[in-house]
Amino acid sequence: MGPRTSFRHRRALHEASKPTAVDKITTRPYINPQLGSPLFTTLPAEIRTEIYYYALLATPDDTKPYSINSYWYRPGYTHARAIAVNLLLTCRRIYLETVLVPLQLNEHVVWGVERSRIPPGATNYLLDGRMKCRQRNAIRDVHIFCQQFWLEDWKDQWLSFSKSWPEGCMQRLRITLRHTDWWYNLLGENSPLALDPKRRGRARVGEWIGEKEGFEKGSWGERFQNFKGLQVLELELETTERKRMELDASVNKAATWKIPLGDGNVLVLDEGATEKSSWAGSKHFKGLNAPAIPAALQFTRQPSRQNHSPFSTTPRSNSETEELEFEDFLYYYVILLTYRARPASELAAEDAGKEEEAAEAARQEAADTAFETATITSTSSAGDAVAAMPAAPAARPRALFNRFNAPPTYYG
Repeated sequence: MGPRTSFRHRRALHEASKPTAVDKITTRPYINPQLGSPLFTTLPAEIRTEIYYYALLATPDDTKPYSINSYWYRPGYTHARAIAVNLLLTCRRIYLETVLVPLQLNEHVVWGVERSRIPPGATNYLLDGRMKCRQRNAIRDVHIFCQQFWLEDWKDQWLSFSKSWPEGCMQRLRITLRHTDWWYNLLGENSPLALDPKRRGRARVGEWIGEKEGFEKGSWGERFQNFKGLQVLELELETTERKRMELDASVNKAATWKIPLGDGNVLVLDEGATEKSSWAGSKHFKGLNAPAIPAALQFTRQPSRQNHSPFSTTPRSNSETEELEFEDFLYYYVILLTYRARPASELAAEDAGKEEEAAEAARQEAADTAFETATITSTSSAGDAVAAMPAAPAARPRALFNRFNAPPTYYG
């Protein structure tokens, strides 16, 4: 009896064994090869691929702008996005050639937030499990907007997402924590910012896990071992300008993170790709019907800090204008960290080389110190020997005789 294979592996093999689009066109009589169309008879496949690329790339929909007072409004996300999928309905041959193109080209957004913070009309199709295996395997780019509790697996949401991929995986993953997504950083609250992939549960300032220590079981960093094939992780962290120093402190810790993947690679920070930026946005949020946090609750959650929340406790209604006055703006501070996958064996060799270099430097420093000590000792011994030698006799004055040949008289 042969070794047992996992359900995901068997499903991937089943999907891989299905006929390709070319096989379906050439073997099934009911699919018209469209030999009368110059798109298929004149243009080569490479040109058709370019046409499909520009036709099926997501573009901002000018008819569906996002409110400047919404949670999801930010640079690059000012409008809903549209894809001209009607092209797939033209004929069966075009459908077979382009059915996976929109999945391969475009960024797929996951909303790991409360329902009131999801844009109208948006769906979490990557979380509901309704995509076919071959469709999920075609995805290359995923962007997760999540609150911190979602990432830290308060209800195993991050675990469920990481385990939902088959043998393959997307190549690029961006995780964005916006200014309102940190623990207790909205109305009437000002909790310190902290993020630690090694700690299970909520991270806290001053409770960082050391660089040499491993990942706790169940930490959100440990969940990356479910990914195979991930090449780039982008971690986008955002807060208000007044909390810039807190975010910088967390980023300094993030420079030492090395996150292992399930394919033998490790995500390591690309320091040259780190980006810092700022933008001006609203301090009001539509749809937020939460009152100000009572003072007693503030003291319970944050006993050492006063309320310095810059957000408005009175949300703007749908009837108010989108134009903001000067006092309605807040400036937000954003840091983008880029981690790239590298083989664990290569990193181990580099670490061994660095340790050897450090040891050699320590040996050289010890040798230099010993040489300096010996030089000082020999110099001191020579000085002591010179000091111990008897003093040379004083030079005898020249003898002179007087004119009467008297005995000599010495003049000192």
